[in-house]
This record gives sequence, structure tokens and C-alpha cells, in this order.
Amino acid sequence: MAVAERLLLAAGIVLFVVLLYRLGPSTVWANLRMIRWGFLLVLAQEGVSYLLNTTGWRFAFPPPRPPVRFRHLLAARLGGEAINNLTPTATIGGEVVRGRMLEGVVDSSPAWASIAIAKLMQTFAQMGFVFLGLLIVVRGTPLPEGFERGLYIGLVVLTSGLLTGIFMQRRGLFSAAARVGGRIGIRIPARLAEQLKHLDAEIARFYAAPGAFVMSVLGFFGGWCMGVFEVYIVRHFLGIGASLSRAMTIEILSVALAALLLFVPAKAGTQEGGKVLIFQVLGLDPAKGLALGIVRRLRELSWSMVGLIVLARHHSRHRSAEQ
Repeated sequence: MAVAERLLLAAGIVLFVVLLYRLGPSTVWANLRMIRWGFLLVLAQEGVSYLLNTTGWRFAFPPPRPPVRFRHLLAARLGGEAINNLTPTATIGGEVVRGRMLEGVVDSSPAWASIAIAKLMQTFAQMGFVFLGLLIVVRGTPLPEGFERGLYIGLVVLTSGLLTGIFMQRRGLFSAAARVGGRIGIRIPARLAEQLKHLDAEIARFYAAPGAFVMSVLGFFGGWCMGVFEVYIVRHFLGIGASLSRAMTIEILSVALAALLLFVPAKAGTQEGGKVLIFQVLGLDPAKGLALGIVRRLRELSWSMVGLIVLARHHSRHRSAEQ
């Protein structure tokens, strides 16, 4: 797995360099300069997205929700996203960081249960956003037949996996995994097995409350929708029109490709290459698509720096408390 991650990371970097060379560094730089202070608006909309995603996570806590402060969840969200954006951990490292940052703030069982639930709820909202967008907007946009067919096949496979994950969570995913591990010779300590049972019980309480499910999905759905405004802002400053429907089409295709290429570490090259492909499919200037991908990368890095500062402050306070 480590070798595969390194190869994918290297391939993504090579893809980005090739695209930059073919489209012309000077042309891409000229497009980036057009955005100017619009980058502040891009950063601001991402701040709203963080608030919405944190709201979705808050409702992912099994009822009755513990009295955890919103700012603690937001700090853990920022720290986890920084790890996901900067390290090749396939988004797993960020979840571990979130759980560790909540230690001492909320009991471990509901904390880890909320993280496992929120991961699926965010993916559920992502698939809902993509399929709804494909029905409303993209169906009116002519796409190459092979591109559209591959997109739908990949999304159906991902959605099937998502629904399977939700079904398994409701039936006791972690306890079942422990039993399977025991059957194939993996020794599960009794204390860990008991903790996994508590975790499954917490998750079952969440699925017994439909209102919490709906509110969590809506929070994450709002977070995905903010990407449309980011595309709208960048398109406006690039001078290629600020049609909200076209911005929605670009974002829906971007989210769909990101979901299909989730295995690429840190979305290296795929984020920028995906934008180039989408702009070409829609008959737009691919150099501006690369500029959009770079802006999104810079936005992620900027907020990741904020997340690292939050993470460093958390560790500093934790060490002081231990001393």
C-alpha cells in the first residue's frame, strides 16, 4: 500500500507538471493574476463550508448529544482536514486526529461513533449532491457518451458501497469485524472487544433517531453546495461568465471525479487535471480550468495552515496540562 501511494503521488505530480507545460506557465500565471482579491472571497466561502460541515458532524453524535462545544468540534475539524490535505493517508489520518483532539472533551465511545457516522453521512450527502445535480443541471449539458457512461457506472459502484457501509453500521460493523478477525486468527483483546460493542451501541442509537440522520446529511450537503459558489467566484474573476448553472455543472462533475479518484493521495494532480478535463468537455479554455484547480489547491493549503496552527496549539495545551 505504501509503494502504491508513493507511485500514485508521483504520477499525480508528473500529471500536474505535464499539464502546466502543455498549457503554458505564462498563460496559467496570467489567469491566476486575474483573480486578485477574489481569492479572499474563495477563502471566506470555505470558512462557511467548515461551519456547515461541523454542524453536520455535531448532529452525527448519537442522541442524547453530549454537551460538547461547537468551537471544539470546529477546531478538531480544522486539524483533521489539515492532515487529510497534507498527508497521503486516504482521509483516515484526519479522522484519527479528530478523535484524539476530542479526548478529555467528550467520552471516547460517542466521540469515535460520531466520527464513523459523520464519515458516512458526508459521503451520503456527497452522492446526493452529485446525483441531484446530474438530474437537474448536467442532463441539459451535452457530455461525451463514454465520459457520461463511465461517470454513472463509477457513481453507482460508490453508492452501492456507501449503502453497504450504512447497512453494516446499523448491524454492528465493528463487533462483526472483531468476530471475523478472531475467525482468521487475529487475537482481539477482551477489553477492545467490549469497547467495540459500546461503539456499535452508540452508532445504533444514532440510526434510531431519523431526525439526527436528516440534520447531519443536510449540514454536510450545505458544505458540498458551497463549492458551487467557489467556482462561481473564480469564473467571474477569470472573465468567462458567472452563470450559476454552469458553475453548478462544473462543481458537480468535479465532486464526482474527486469521489472516483479518492485513492490518489492528497488528490495530487487529479484535482488540477480533473478541472482541465471538465473545461475541455464543456468547451471552455483548459488553461482557465487549470487555474481553477490551482486556486482550489491554494485555498486548501491556506486553510490547512490554519488547521496546523490549531493542532499545534491543542498539543501545546495538552502538554502543559500533563506537566
